[in-house]
Amino acid sequence: MSKNQEWQLVARPCGVPKVEDFKCVDIPTVDESALTDGHVIVEMKALSVDPYMRPRCDQRENSYIPPFELNRAIDGLTVGVVTASKSDKFPTGTFVQAHLPYRLSQIVPEDALNQAYPSEKIPLTYFLGMLGLTGLSSYLPITKIGEPKEGDVVFVTGAAGAVGMAAIQIFKLFGCKVYACAGTDEKVSEIMKLGSVEDAFNYKTVGAENYEQHLSKMIPGGIDIYFDNVGGEMLDAVIQNMKTGGKIICCGAISQYNAESADKIYRLKNATSLIGKCLKMQGFIVSQWKSEFPETVRTLMGHVMSGKLVVKETVVEGFSRMPEAFISMLTGGNIGKMVVTTSSSPSP
Repeated sequence: MSKNQEWQLVARPCGVPKVEDFKCVDIPTVDESALTDGHVIVEMKALSVDPYMRPRCDQRENSYIPPFELNRAIDGLTVGVVTASKSDKFPTGTFVQAHLPYRLSQIVPEDALNQAYPSEKIPLTYFLGMLGLTGLSSYLPITKIGEPKEGDVVFVTGAAGAVGMAAIQIFKLFGCKVYACAGTDEKVSEIMKLGSVEDAFNYKTVGAENYEQHLSKMIPGGIDIYFDNVGGEMLDAVIQNMKTGGKIICCGAISQYNAESADKIYRLKNATSLIGKCLKMQGFIVSQWKSEFPETVRTLMGHVMSGKLVVKETVVEGFSRMPEAFISMLTGGNIGKMVVTTSSSPSP
């Protein structure tokens, strides 16, 4: 590789991030002679941009994950290929997945790597999404918190995003009746094409003041399980439409991540209904089930190979376009998983 670069955060965003909040910095190329036993050089092929990265751009205290440091490399889930190795586990040419700084090339200890297995049916980028944190963040909370049964009525928000699109399909595998929403008519159409949902709607055209009534008409018998990716007014409306004893899986709150200040974050109004309806409302950090990652990925891979899980991606080509992809993802510009490739052909 003739040159090496990394992405840094150089300013804390106020509201929606700007391209100028980030800087692509030239850094020294990796010296193969610096390799020590148990280490490899990884050349990045693609990286993931995800909603959880937005709060990391802020200087927040008491978070489950530390904020990005200014003028230092930002990090996230990546896939790449080993170009030089002093590891018996990962010889040269091995495709790998790892949470790493966003650098084109770097030395990595073998313990930080997972092997990826791209094939004709499984592109390398799938290990950033359905076979990465996206799939894990859908399947594990669904089974551990939601505990779905055949016939359960489910509602999923952000259903055209990476986790939401995985969730609607996984619930369908369990025999649930799934309803969903997304932010454009095109996204609603894409959701319906999957054949996993009974009905879906464009939440922007419905309007926040009508969420509660719209849900009661679409799902008159009430909701057994809510998979929440958005928080805000929608969460309030869903609480009022939950069945007694229902379960709420709190995966994300993307509607609130770009709030310009703490006083602009939406505060829940219907929390007392959690009591009277005997609802279970639980958040999670997917790493709490880390021991189950390998088996879960194998399960998900089987469903992808069989065609039971369909993967949709929005692919942005070019390492230099990382901020553009990140901002687009935060503002609804993706259908399925948003990934950034360092070249036009990241797979073998």
